[in-house]
Amino acid sequence: MLLCAPAGAQQLPTWTVAPAASRVLASLWAESRAAREERVGCLAGRIAAETVYVDSAQLLVTDRTDSLTADGRASIERCAAPLWFGSVHSHIRSTDDTAPVGRFSPGDRTMMSLWVERWHRPGAFCVLYSEHDAHCEVYPPGALHPDAPPP
Repeated sequence: MLLCAPAGAQQLPTWTVAPAASRVLASLWAESRAAREERVGCLAGRIAAETVYVDSAQLLVTDRTDSLTADGRASIERCAAPLWFGSVHSHIRSTDDTAPVGRFSPGDRTMMSLWVERWHRPGAFCVLYSEHDAHCEVYPPGALHPDAPPP
């Protein structure tokens, strides 16, 4: 079962990952670790007031990847709303520091912003940093707040 760590002190939302999606995410992580390259996938489900439900996931095949970055641009178009509601990628490093990174990079945040801009809705985004752990966020921040304007 994939566990999503809350962002900072933020306790909400709760993330629930269906078993089928969890298996795809575990495969994404295993492939990424074996290749020592980052991998990208799409997420489907729904964002409710206090819970994000990840019902399914799909690994994307991208042409451009290296040990530090997967091509996030593919996820903007291929993880298209309304079928998909965001994306996931692994953080794998082949540099001197081989510890996975459990947070979004500035480049990740740019891709999240571009996805929201393209699809005109909040998105759900995760970075995998172990077989069972992920850091996940709804973007833009505050999108679950009842008074938040649409992006």
